[in-house]
Amino acid sequence: MPPEVKKLKSPYVLLGNHVGHWDPFIIGNFLPRFTRFVASDASMRGGVNKFFMTRLGTIPKKKNMRDTKVIRDIVAVLQQGGNVGIFPEAVRNWAGSTMSMDSSTARLIKMLKVPVVVAVLKGMNLFNPRWAKKVRRTELEVEYKLLFTSDQVKELSEEEITKQIIEHLSHDEVEYQRKHMNKIRSDKRAEHISFALYTCPECEAIDSFRAEGNDFKCLYCNYDVHIDEYGFFERPNGGKLYFDNIRDWYNWEGKWLVDYVKQKFDVQSKEVIFEDKNSKIYHTTSDGDLDFIGVADIRLFINRLEIDFKDKEECMIMTLDDLQTISPQINDRLEMYYKDEAYRAIGEREGVSALKWEIAVNTIWKRMGQTNKLAPYVSF
Repeated sequence: MPPEVKKLKSPYVLLGNHVGHWDPFIIGNFLPRFTRFVASDASMRGGVNKFFMTRLGTIPKKKNMRDTKVIRDIVAVLQQGGNVGIFPEAVRNWAGSTMSMDSSTARLIKMLKVPVVVAVLKGMNLFNPRWAKKVRRTELEVEYKLLFTSDQVKELSEEEITKQIIEHLSHDEVEYQRKHMNKIRSDKRAEHISFALYTCPECEAIDSFRAEGNDFKCLYCNYDVHIDEYGFFERPNGGKLYFDNIRDWYNWEGKWLVDYVKQKFDVQSKEVIFEDKNSKIYHTTSDGDLDFIGVADIRLFINRLEIDFKDKEECMIMTLDDLQTISPQINDRLEMYYKDEAYRAIGEREGVSALKWEIAVNTIWKRMGQTNKLAPYVSF
């Protein structure tokens, strides 16, 4: 941490790359003054998270939706002499490589006219990857930098600010780890990796992986992978290794799923694209908490979601025209906004991927021309 950051007086904006649940606590901990972070409102729906995050002054924001209240809240904190933390990626990335950043961050910074500090987490995808439920012991580095003074914010254009943010926040964990080779001290290095890796490269089955310890295997073709003590992939019994790291696998399956859904849409297929059986379904209440409403099979078609409840006669239909957002949240729960109401689905077993739903539905929205709904970090 350079002296210009240590001595910087509030208020200022803190920007960070976003990998794991503990990012804000770690990058905020080493700063001399307290920072209030912007986070998805979905992570604050009841339970322990709501209790602690509200008491830490977390600023809630609706994901992938226009939300003017969050701007007012940020301005109010800064006017009171506080600091605000923002993750320009808007979501935790899945493979340790920084994803596309929201261009509106530069517009916000120009409006706020306060200094900007960046904090880059290196090794976080080994310590607390998004898809894992437990942290692992390893080396973790945080690099701080004063990116802009208030005068520089006033002088620079939005385009120049965006370029600087991307340049100074971007981080590739795979290349970083190839250089440093920090050990991951855990005997559960593969646990829940199917949240992120949902397609088998051998047989192209969706949601077919089961993980245990440091290994995971496809139930359909028995393609098996071992994760070594440095986080790289190998075949425990030999055979073809398609990818030796999570980044390349994640990038491949994203492109594969987009192409697969495009083909279904272009021929106007009537078939189910994929489904999650026996998911627990919740609906938001007036105070923001979630009520359990039943167990259902969720199916994706090219124009709708069907939520077929096990103990009810009706099948709930969410048309993709009226669906506002769909995204994975903490512990890979699938969060949906439909006609201004929030719903959540939790898979029948550990490891059911919600990520595939976001990529598939965004692909259909893109094909439908509903570009205003697209998540900025989904590649097509």
